Amino acid sequence: MNLPWITPLQEALNERLDHDRLGHAPLIQGPAGVGKRRLARWLVHRLLCLQPADGQPCGQCRACELLDKGTHPDHFQVRIPEDKKEIPVDSVRAFNAQLQLTGSISERRVGLIEPAEAMNTNAANALLKTLEEPAANAWLVLVSDRPGRLPATIRSRCQPISVRPPDHDIALQWLEGSGPAVDSSRRLQALTLAGGAPLAAVRLLEAGGLDFGFQIRSSLLALAQGQGVDQVLSEEWTQEARSTWQWLALWTERATKQRMMAGGDEALDMPIGTAPPATAMAELWQQALEGAALSATSARQDLLLGKWLLEWKSVCQQGR
Repeated sequence: MNLPWITPLQEALNERLDHDRLGHAPLIQGPAGVGKRRLARWLVHRLLCLQPADGQPCGQCRACELLDKGTHPDHFQVRIPEDKKEIPVDSVRAFNAQLQLTGSISERRVGLIEPAEAMNTNAANALLKTLEEPAANAWLVLVSDRPGRLPATIRSRCQPISVRPPDHDIALQWLEGSGPAVDSSRRLQALTLAGGAPLAAVRLLEAGGLDFGFQIRSSLLALAQGQGVDQVLSEEWTQEARSTWQWLALWTERATKQRMMAGGDEALDMPIGTAPPATAMAELWQQALEGAALSATSARQDLLLGKWLLEWKSVCQQGR
């Protein structure tokens, strides 16, 4: 899947690499759904490829083959463990030790941390020494949707590479050619809800569809008007927990920004009355993001969702 708005960033990174001006710790940052991880994977391949051609990894050498299989011995990754909500210090310590090893296939070793903001305080502190004293021919690539949550000590030692949503017309054109087969009004709604991020729009269109999202919106509005949680929380919400949490976060963000929006599609509005406390809405948004992260665990989603919806109702009632 080609992302045309990423190409200029690839060209710039390639030029910096060719002229030895690429720092050892690029931080690829930007909103969710704009292709940061795609760019990070490309950079990892470009750094480890044995026979790059025209600024691109060849895709055929031994290094590229192993990367495609996920078995390259000089490529190390850190992600949130399945049973955790954050990246623990032990994961980063093991990662640091791996980057100190001698290359097996490529001259370089490349580590990838994503999402970087998920490191807890101890993990971030453990990474500092590697950032301050990088091993020879070792690169550390960080990916972050929310770089502001990274400690300043981490950010100051990285080289920021910002990925922004493409021009609106470019995004719509890309969605038409690469996204799900839906009518143009649906594509526009998804792109608007996704803040102009094309890949996030695709996820909205695929993850239960917009109909599921609009069903959740109607339920949230009903709760704000005093309806009971047991009347809106359905089995489908718990079965599609990750999608549900993502929609809850999206509509909460939409409601928070409501007064800053003018015109547009009424189907995307959140008319919940007097604006509820901003801090409380921000907390609900954060809880929804955490709920999405917990959706793959054994946590009782019906209980978590029920608690969140009760808090939503209470917050909205405060604003009435």
